Amino acid sequence: MRTVLSLALAALPAAALAFDSVRIDDPAALQGVRQVHVAEVALALPEPPAHRFALRSGEPRPVRPRDAKARAEALTQALRRGLDDGFELVAAPGPGVLVVRPTLEGLASSRPTFADHQRQPGLSSQSVYAGGASVRLQLERDGRAVGELADRYSSSLADGMPRVGIWQDADRAFSRWSRQLPEVLRQPTLAAR
Repeated sequence: MRTVLSLALAALPAAALAFDSVRIDDPAALQGVRQVHVAEVALALPEPPAHRFALRSGEPRPVRPRDAKARAEALTQALRRGLDDGFELVAAPGPGVLVVRPTLEGLASSRPTFADHQRQPGLSSQSVYAGGASVRLQLERDGRAVGELADRYSSSLADGMPRVGIWQDADRAFSRWSRQLPEVLRQPTLAAR
């Protein structure tokens, strides 16, 4: 059974494995893309629970607007860096330009933030979490929606990675998406399978 599963995974393109959901409505519209515009990241983060103490398992931890804005800018820069090799980045949408509209739908820090300390004043600064992020990328060309990619990346405390940075796991997700998005754009028919 393992061999069959390994062969099935090997047959999938790497880009398809990077995103939980890949929907390409019009693969022909992505053929020959040369110019790409990455729009400003929209924020659609869940609201933290109203009660102040002891978050229940599965509830989103609080994220200050300032931190959310900084992470959105980091995602924008990561996507632009990933697309910079092989595509011409343009400052505004136009005829023939592929527009990538990212929406940051989830954000979890790897270490306590100021918002965590506000909610739980006795929280140790040495605490670590399995952080991550979730994103939705809408693809448009010439004013038409041509596809959508979505992914939720959540790390594990069992992965053995030291959690040094507050947003380390979210940054790892951004890096992963920035590497895989160009592959989807280069091979839209394979990624949509």
